[in-house]
Amino acid sequence: MTPRISVQHGLRARRFALRFPVYFREPDSSTWLEGTTENISYTGMLFLSSSPLALETTLELRLQLVLGTKARDPAEIRCRGTVVRLEQRMEPKTPIALGVAIRDYRIVSQYSFKGSPVGNA
Repeated sequence: MTPRISVQHGLRARRFALRFPVYFREPDSSTWLEGTTENISYTGMLFLSSSPLALETTLELRLQLVLGTKARDPAEIRCRGTVVRLEQRMEPKTPIALGVAIRDYRIVSQYSFKGSPVGNA
């Protein structure tokens, strides 16, 4: 059984099992860390990380989405959220899953990472 720690209450939104890179950092940090989404909904996401964080940590997140089948440049979604759940995992490279409630987001029309997870903040 996976140990869970959570501050979230109430009903959960429908989750979609989508796996893609997510870049995240605390607002006062200049370093972007990388994780991989496990599932996502309109209210939040669960992603795997090798960087444990405390519950109620505020994060800035950056996601890349390809829209349509002929999209040349993916769209980037920038959002802010709060860690609401922690799950220990057995995988050595991704020992923790972070559940993040998304507070706000904006869609950026052009992907700004340009091959680098850092890009311009």
